[in-house]
Parts: sequence; C-alpha cells; structure tokens
Amino acid sequence: MAEETDEYVYDKGVPMVVNPPGAANFDILLEDIRYRGQLIARNQKLDSGVSFGFKGLVIGFVFAVIMIGLPIIVRGGL
Repeated sequence: MAEETDEYVYDKGVPMVVNPPGAANFDILLEDIRYRGQLIARNQKLDSGVSFGFKGLVIGFVFAVIMIGLPIIVRGGL
C-alpha cells in the first residue's frame, strides 16, 4: 500500500486567490459607504449655505435699517 503525501512548496511567493469569496460583498459595502458619504457632504453644504445665507440676509437687513434709520433719527424724525 502506497501512502499519498501532499507536498508543500515553500519560498515561491505569495499565493494568489483568483476570486476571493467576500470581494463582492466588500465592493457593495464600499459603494454604499461612498454613496452615504456623498449624501452627508451634500447635506452639510446645503445646510451651511442656507444658514449663512439667512444670517447674511438678517445682518444686511439690520445694517440697511441702521443706515437709513440713523439719519432720520438724527434729523428729528419723519
């Protein structure tokens, strides 16, 4: 009876896996993370633009009221 032995080859480089079993799952997960990151960035940009736009509108309105109202108050009213 002959015994079969598996021979291992050493020092021949790093073994390559042609189709890793979970690579498709990682690709799907990576695309999902990238998509969510883009949504978060877009939402932050929109929120920042609206909040600073509103703040600028209020500051501009107050400045205009002061610039128009101050000479009227100094001259003695309407």
